[in-house]
Amino acid sequence: MPLPLLSLLAAAAFSVPALADDHTPPPRAISVTGEGEVKARPDLAVLSFAVETAAPTAGAAVSENAKKSAALAEAVKKKLGPADKVFTTQYSLSPVYEQREHAMAAPPRITGYVASNAVQVELRAVEQVGGLIDAATAAGANRADGLEFTLQERAQAQSDALQRAGQDARRQAEAAASALGVTLGRVLSASTGSPIVMPKAYARGMVAMADSSPPTPVEAGDVTVRASLQVTFEIE
Repeated sequence: MPLPLLSLLAAAAFSVPALADDHTPPPRAISVTGEGEVKARPDLAVLSFAVETAAPTAGAAVSENAKKSAALAEAVKKKLGPADKVFTTQYSLSPVYEQREHAMAAPPRITGYVASNAVQVELRAVEQVGGLIDAATAAGANRADGLEFTLQERAQAQSDALQRAGQDARRQAEAAASALGVTLGRVLSASTGSPIVMPKAYARGMVAMADSSPPTPVEAGDVTVRASLQVTFEIE
């Protein structure tokens, strides 16, 4: 038997407050971003060397480069430990054209060739970088493309930076709550990006290729590790 219209309207009237009770207002909150930074001693040095050779013919340039590159690899490997690495990063052979003062209709004439073989070295004993540069130079390396000190074992430094970021986030939230005249409550949410390791880098041209007897002095300096933490606190 169908229900009377009045009964249906009464049921609907009593159901509305129940639905309204389900939509509670969101908690009041303050959101902040904390920053943390720590310094750490590097435990890995990354160096790039190259051997460049010039000759009248391509074959001669390649042959001379192969001899010097083999000598460089042998000398570098003697300085490395079991966990260290050396590998080729680039090889090229390019023609050298004659220099002309004025443009001419005829194509430029090739006067020779330059062969280049570049290697990258990863060294854990960072205090031996100067000796490695000297050994590479003595073996025939005539170009240094860069030197970088970084962290291989970085978990502790990342944790320390993240902890400082959390402390900074709470400090900011407490200052904001005090200024607004409210009480800081529980943490509603927190998120972080990947900590950033900023290596100590020396660009190409800043790494001297030593050709004299005194050893090359190299100071590693500190590596900077940064972290950020976004936190939302409830306020009362």
